[in-house]
Amino acid sequence: MDKQDPLAHPLLQWVISSNRSHIVKLPVNRQLKFMHTPHQFLLLSSPPAKESNFRAAKNLYGSTFAFHGSHIENWHSILRNGLVVASNTRLQLHGAMFGSGIYLSPLSSISFGYSGMNKKQQKVSAKDEPASGSKGSNTSQSQKKGQQSQFLQSRNLKCIALCEVITSPDLHKHGEIWVVPNTDHVCTRFFFVYEDGQVGDTSINTQEPNIHKEILRVIGNQTATG
Repeated sequence: MDKQDPLAHPLLQWVISSNRSHIVKLPVNRQLKFMHTPHQFLLLSSPPAKESNFRAAKNLYGSTFAFHGSHIENWHSILRNGLVVASNTRLQLHGAMFGSGIYLSPLSSISFGYSGMNKKQQKVSAKDEPASGSKGSNTSQSQKKGQQSQFLQSRNLKCIALCEVITSPDLHKHGEIWVVPNTDHVCTRFFFVYEDGQVGDTSINTQEPNIHKEILRVIGNQTATG
């Protein structure tokens, strides 16, 4: 690594020592099919103190799930540190129409919009998703070109998270826009990646009983909050 760049090894040391997040790729049989992407991950990224605060609040008020969309350049920080209140700071990229807090929505269409995803782009259908052990279309194309298979082939990536949210009086609902002023009341649970101009289903509502039930089935006992 020193031959490549004298800063390469110090950078690697910093990445490993400072990273508190843990990301698990979901196998096909545990993926949320309605998200229409094979790139699905379970996030266990919250520091122990935050998880402890979240668990206490959940026992008191209960929780539900909502989406958070953001542009690709923001996800390095989100994956490492979790969502933070960026309103009225230099990190704020959008307006804070409903006050300071973390902005979420139970509707996928709203959060996909914040991710920069264009509704006119190609929608992924279930038949387009690679089955377990099979070769996806991107893999086949790269092999035809003599390229080595890699995780993501496209530079045009869009990302969205599905978060667990405490349903306390502090959760302000403005129609389908939710604002959470308390950082400890939001934990990222899932991370979804879309590539090559693909889009997900814009009609998902996490408050529908069948959707909520499926989320709970996939999450199982994988989070610190149970």
